[in-house]
Amino acid sequence: MPVRRQAAPLPLEGTLKTLRTVTAVALLSAASARAGDLIDTRLSFVFADDNILAKSGETTPNSPNAGFGAGNQNTQFYDNFNTRFSGFETLSNVVMYKQTPAFIDGLTAEAAFTILVLERASGGVDLKDNSSYIRLSYRPPSWGEKENLSITGFPVSADRFRLGYAYRISWGGTGVFTSRATSDGVPGVKLQLTRDRWYSFVGMKSAQVLNDLVLEKERLYGLMAGAGVDVAPFLRVEAGGGYFQKGLVPGLASLGVEAPVNGAGGSAQIVFHKGVPVGTSVDFQLYRNDPDVFQRFFTPEQYPGGFSATASIEGAYLLQTLEDPDAFARTVPQQATALALQARFKIDYARVHLLALYRTLSFIQYEVPGLPPFRDFPDGTVLRPEVFAAAGVDYHLPALRLTPGFVFGVQQPASFKTPQALLGGNNPPPGMLGQRTVVVRDVNLVNTLPVDNDAVPILSWKGTFRWDISEAVAAVGEIYYTRDANRTTFRDSVSGIAEPVFEKEHAIGFNTLIQARF
Repeated sequence: MPVRRQAAPLPLEGTLKTLRTVTAVALLSAASARAGDLIDTRLSFVFADDNILAKSGETTPNSPNAGFGAGNQNTQFYDNFNTRFSGFETLSNVVMYKQTPAFIDGLTAEAAFTILVLERASGGVDLKDNSSYIRLSYRPPSWGEKENLSITGFPVSADRFRLGYAYRISWGGTGVFTSRATSDGVPGVKLQLTRDRWYSFVGMKSAQVLNDLVLEKERLYGLMAGAGVDVAPFLRVEAGGGYFQKGLVPGLASLGVEAPVNGAGGSAQIVFHKGVPVGTSVDFQLYRNDPDVFQRFFTPEQYPGGFSATASIEGAYLLQTLEDPDAFARTVPQQATALALQARFKIDYARVHLLALYRTLSFIQYEVPGLPPFRDFPDGTVLRPEVFAAAGVDYHLPALRLTPGFVFGVQQPASFKTPQALLGGNNPPPGMLGQRTVVVRDVNLVNTLPVDNDAVPILSWKGTFRWDISEAVAAVGEIYYTRDANRTTFRDSVSGIAEPVFEKEHAIGFNTLIQARF
């Protein structure tokens, strides 16, 4: 029976006014549609403390006492490898989907208007296009049911059209044109040929970015292509590459020097699978409100018995031109590499997960681009990549609908040490002078270590449980310990000058949440 909904006014303003109106119409129209028009709805009620050993004001970022709500501070380095979300959000995807046969035999037309609805802690709501699309697909009479030639247009955001396979090391989304392109959107188009055992695609994106030389926006382009083939029923090989324009180096453009920043690269993976389907991260999917997609997203884990497994190894090699800090008005290519290994095994009610990652610092900062932005590292810089490995196991108790588990991981964080101060501007404070090690935990998330200290490995373990209360509601609990001797903050010395100092290296935290997904 149809579920009736009413659209409530959303507290948005300014440029989101038109989007609010369209979304309200979509919600009202859903009164006569299937319940799947709101998919990937997740309500999270969280009580957590990211570090019970710290009080407010003792750490950077701040760690207040236990309370309701959680975010990225409550996650570990091995969490959320295949998603852009922390898992604690309350969010939904509003989808208006339509599929109809065209007036040409074999041609099918479909479209989806999809909006990410993300609630803020203040109670406000952020709305964002979630790669709405229009697609035409043609299937000759002699082809199989899932074989077709399709063209997909993304009118506003083509962020889901990416290169790479594991979300943590994927690239080519909206951010590849740098954050300066997001205000005008990054639309795109994708042409794909899908056959029974292989597929191939080509595509293009465009973005508008300020040209700092003429002080007007110009259109930049990106080209993408890729293919995949099932070499055997249990083995798939895939690869893709792209080329992107990123504009000019702003610092040189302000001096009248035209120095283009361009990026290119490729990703490839090999996947072995037995008894489980091969798929990409949910964040890459094109949302639509058909029952099959809904079922795939939220069907509880199945335990049919026996052995099943999937394992993949993925690599990426990227290049981009950045300003050479050692020579005026010159750009140099900066290399970026990444490697990821994922494996999952299931034996009856037991599951084992293995995960390993290698990322160079230049890969982490690829979309910025560089550190500082648009500049390569000076000669003599000592660079260390991010390397981590994690293993986890859990066991499902069907009579109790309970799944306890345990995860352990060790990480060597990415870091760099330059002959001179790299951060702090042209006139860095005394606390930034000298040869110091800077730890880069993620994009633009850095810790400066005191003099004569290097980054050391981080250890983490986590105990977990999941209790399935119903098909839509589950209670989840986590307790974790982390030993991180790279935590620092800036405090005034006796002379009144801010200096980096170490924080407590031990942290114990917990997350408890009840989550409804429908």
